[in-house]
Parts: sequence; C-alpha cells; structure tokens
Amino acid sequence: MLVVVIGGGIAYSVTRPAADPIAAPTSSTPTPTAPATSGNEGLGDDVAPTGCLGGFDRNADMVLTAQAEAKHTTFGAVEVATAFYRWGWQYPYPVPAEADAVSADIMASTANDSFQDLASAYETFADADMTSGQVPANTPFHLSTTNGLWMISEGSSADKVEVNLAEGYVVNGALSPTKAAVISLTMIWEDDAWHLESGGTPDQAKLTNGGTRYTGGC
Repeated sequence: MLVVVIGGGIAYSVTRPAADPIAAPTSSTPTPTAPATSGNEGLGDDVAPTGCLGGFDRNADMVLTAQAEAKHTTFGAVEVATAFYRWGWQYPYPVPAEADAVSADIMASTANDSFQDLASAYETFADADMTSGQVPANTPFHLSTTNGLWMISEGSSADKVEVNLAEGYVVNGALSPTKAAVISLTMIWEDDAWHLESGGTPDQAKLTNGGTRYTGGC
C-alpha cells in the first residue's frame, strides 16, 4: 500500500483481488452512463449520486461546478468528494494554476494550512509514483466512477460528512478489472457549499462489503 500526502491529506492506492465486486471488467474506455451535462439539477436525498456531478472533464472547472451544484445533503457531499478525487488522483498531475484554483474554493476554513496548499503538495512528489506500482511509471492514468463505490461513515452529520470512496484506475484508456484507489474525505458544509476539511483512509472491508455503487459512471 502506498501512502501519499496530498496537501497534508492522505490518499491510498491498493490492488483489488480479481473477485472484488468493485472491479469493472472492460478493456476500453468506459462509456459514460450519466447525461452528458453537468446535470443532476434535482440532486437530493431521493437521487443517488452518479459520481459525475460537474461534468465528465477532470479539471478545476469540473470540481468547482460540482461544488456549486451540490445540494446540502449527504448525496451532495458524496458528489463533491468524488469530483475532487477524480480531479486530484490522475497523471499527468494537475498543473499549479488548477491546483491553486481548487485550493482556493474547495478547502474548508477548518482545514490545516498544509492541506490547503495542493500546488506545493504536487510539486513535492512530482517525481514520485503515487500509485505505488499499480500503474507503470510515467503512464497516464485517471479514475473512473464506473462500478465505483461510496459509503458514509457512522457519526456523520448534516454539516459534516465523512465520505469513503473506491474508484477504478483507467490506464491508457482501459478501466482496470483489478485495481482501485480508495480514500476517505471529510466534507464540511459552510458558506452554502461543501468544502473539504481533511483526508484519510477508509475501512476497506466495510467499503467493499457495504459500499453503494454510483448510478452513473465517468
């Protein structure tokens, strides 16, 4: 397992066994199953997360759009956390301007200073393998919510939600049937939007056995 510090938060990369239900057996780029818009205008507790709020791009605009559109619900927290993870866990890494834009708007006021500085974090491990060998060095990759899982931790409240995520690796355009990245992100509702306070590791057994699949995929 690799532990990578992103702005003071922790992201984890793991290899799944082939029988893991998170796996998505496909050999080509997954075709999005959600509407090709930033969509989900009716997002609420009666509409489960697609994992695609904000759109299908993996840039700062997608993250900030998801934040602006997400409702004050647990589902909204899941969508924003997912958007952040889709953007943040990819190679080539986000450029400094994008990292600064996300840091400025997505971070909670209660996040520690080092966690908020995403650009410095990416610069720190610019030559590191953030996947711990799951993806060959210098190989483009990103994450897909197709067949991914999300789960809310016990003890979450209306304004503070711990979101646990497992998303599949897409390497050179192909969604891996055996490899995923997992993370736990604590989301805070403040200033009428969801913000990221901290990151950590989820209970992987609970997430695998009790997680909920997204209704879409991108």
